[in-house]
This record gives sequence, C-alpha cells and structure tokens, in this order.
Amino acid sequence: MPDRSNGSISPPRDFEEIERHLASGSWPSRNTLSAVCAGARERAGARLAGAAPGELQNRRAALLFAAEVFGGLAAELSSHQAESRELARRLEQRAGLPRLEIAREALRAPDLTVLAQGNAGEAQLALLLAFAPLRSASLWTLDAAGAARCARHLGEGSPTPSARKLARTLLAGERQPGGRRSEQIGMPLRAPQPGLGVLIGRAEPREAAAARAFMREALAPLGSIVERDILLARNLADQRTLLEASERKLTRLGFDLHDGPLQDIVLLGEDLRLFREQLGPVLAEHGEDRRLEGRLEDLEAQLVALEETLRVISSSAHATVLTNRPFEAAVRNLAEAFASRTGVQPRVTLEGDLASISPSQRIALLSVIQEALNNVREHSSARHVEVDVALGPDGVVAQIMDDGCGFDLEKVLVSAASRGRIGLAGIHERVRLLGGVCRLESRPGGPTTISIVLPRWQPLVETATAGVAAA
Repeated sequence: MPDRSNGSISPPRDFEEIERHLASGSWPSRNTLSAVCAGARERAGARLAGAAPGELQNRRAALLFAAEVFGGLAAELSSHQAESRELARRLEQRAGLPRLEIAREALRAPDLTVLAQGNAGEAQLALLLAFAPLRSASLWTLDAAGAARCARHLGEGSPTPSARKLARTLLAGERQPGGRRSEQIGMPLRAPQPGLGVLIGRAEPREAAAARAFMREALAPLGSIVERDILLARNLADQRTLLEASERKLTRLGFDLHDGPLQDIVLLGEDLRLFREQLGPVLAEHGEDRRLEGRLEDLEAQLVALEETLRVISSSAHATVLTNRPFEAAVRNLAEAFASRTGVQPRVTLEGDLASISPSQRIALLSVIQEALNNVREHSSARHVEVDVALGPDGVVAQIMDDGCGFDLEKVLVSAASRGRIGLAGIHERVRLLGGVCRLESRPGGPTTISIVLPRWQPLVETATAGVAAA
C-alpha cells in the first residue's frame, strides 16, 4: 500500500500502484504499458497543475492518470476488447476507481478528438465497451440517400435488422419504442444538428440501466466526431468540384498553347531561317555578313528559348491534373521536370501505400512539393535536393530538403506578403486546413527543409465496418 501522510496520498505513489495493477494482466506488453504510463503521468500532471494538494485532489489525479492510460491505449483497444474490459475491472476492484468515473474522463480525453478521421469514432466505441456492461455498440448515421447506415460496430456479432430499424426511428426524431428494460438501447448523439447520428448498444442481461449511464457519457464526444467528419466530407466534395473545374481549364490551356502560340513560333522560326538564307548573298556583297550573321543567330536563340518556355508551360498545365494519375508517378514527374530545368536530379524516396491517401491530401502534397521545388529552382542554387514521402500508421510525413543558399525566413515571408506572393504562406495554410502541420526551417547559407505531417484520414460517415451485414 502507498505511504500516507496527514491523510493524503502522494499522486506519484498512486500512479505506481495503478501501474502495478495494470501490469498484472497479459495485456498490454510491459514496454507498451511503460511508454503509455509515462505519457499519462505527464498529461495528468499538466491537467492538475496549480491545484491544491489533498485527499480529493489525489483521488482526482488517480482518476485522470487511469483515464489517460486508457486514452494512450485507444488505438489498440478494439483488437483487445476482452483484455481492455479486464483492465477496467481490475482498476475498479483493486485500486478502488469506479469504471463510470474513469470512462467519463477517458471518453473526453483531448487526444482522442485529434485521432485520424475514422479512428476517433472506433476508439470511442472501444473505450465504451471496455467500461460499460455492453455486448456490442454501434454508431449509425445517414448516408447520401437519407438511409440509416452503420458507420462503426464493435463487440459481439454484427448489427441486426432490429438495430437498423431502431436507428432509423431515432434518426427520424422519434422515440425508442418499448420499455426501458429492453437490452437493446438507442440514444441520439448530442450535437448542434439534430439527427446527426445514433449510438446503439446491446446491454448485458439485467444491466440495461447501468449501460445507459455509460452510453450517456459517450453521446457528446461521438456527436463532435461525427459532426467533424461530415463537415470534412462536405469540404472534400467542394474541393473536388473546384479541382475538376481547374483541371478542365488547365487541360484546355495546355491544348491551346500547343495548337496556337507554339505552332506560330515554329512557323516564325522557319521564316527567320528562310530570311537568313535570302539575306546571306546580299550581306556577302557588302562585307557585313559577320556582324549581322551574329545578330540573326541571337534572334534564333531567343526564339528557341521562347518555344521551350511555352512547351514547359504546356506540359505543366497537363501535369497539374494531379488526381488522374498515380501519386508516385506524379511526384517523380515533378522531380524530372525540376531536373530538366536545373540539371540537378532530386533524390526521391516514397514509402508506404501512398495510393490510399485521400484526394485532398494528394493534391496538397503535390502542390507543396511543386511549390518547394520551384523555390529551389528560382532562388536556391542547390546542388542536392531530396524529396521524401512516407505513409505510416498515423498519417503522411513528407520532407523537401535542399543544400542551397537558404534565406532569412521572417524577412522573406514579410517581403512576399508585401508583394502579394503567398507561396510559402500558402503551403502552411493548405496543410493547416487538412488538419496537418507544416514546418519550414532555413537560414542564410542553408540548408532549407520543409516538413509536412498530415493525419491518416478515412471519413467516418463514408466507411462502414467490414463485415456489417445489410439488413
């Protein structure tokens, strides 16, 4: 038992006791638990900073620590449902921490709200099943046609026809039929928009009343998650519409350049060469052929350069149709275009199933890479450039690095803003709107690194749990 002094318990000792109780089971592994507990200590301490010591405060610290541990394990709870329920039971029986109080804190943990879209809803259901006397829990929303669909299901079996019927009733704003003693419980989510979603659980026998208490704690967090994912899905649809319109304009621009000005330049070049041949004998008679010959060569060189510039613009307009080609191919195309203009071949490293990232993230990443390479080409004089993109369990990480001359970041951003240039600022804003983080590091003399982190995204409202049977 932990040491007591003046009727209070030192929170770190309480934390150690809780950790021992958690470690007495078969899951999680010792390494995983140690890492999760270390983070839980820090977060619980931060939430209690400045609080006066005392018995009640120590109990509050213990509850927060236990809730933070479960939050840290959230990504694994759905695949260890029996073990996570045993963890909660062990804390209640051995550490004296009521499951309902831990659940209340765990379900509202800030870290859960920033999980990748799709994972957040599943983590909430997994936490609910860890604490509540429920056999199963499912989250229901409306599809595009206005029909009830199961967005997530965890626990025993799969959603039944009666669960679908109940979800449809509640989503229509009607009350649950039958008595309160029913083991199947349905509750509308708490959200500003009515009919946003429904939580349905199947309680253990004679545990309906207790199950309702736990489910009520999950309604507000789940409502926030579903509302967020619906808004993101709508934004994605709007972005897709704008992108398709832009793609059509860029494709038309590419064809217009190829069929118009480029053909005129070719004809003008032929006329210039013919004029040079016709003028040659006249210049030879007057002894001025060398000086005017050089001038004609200059004009021809300028014409060739203009033709090459227009062809690059035309190719870029076609290449900007980003969503119609594999992501890996699009990245390498940008690198090759950079190499052809600078003579510097970027080192490109691509890892993970990058084809699975969302269209909006794909567009953002390619736009950021293109903008970064343009800045390197125009200002950096770099000899080595690296482009790294990797998709991991938590999302996409990308870096564009060069060993060029670098710059004073603050001065460049202020100068660009004053001239109406939003390239670098636009990178930050584009990434921020997708819930990501962008970091730009540079200094005079170099190097320069742009780092982007985007969360893994699978829209909750568009993805049903694998194996959910249609009623």
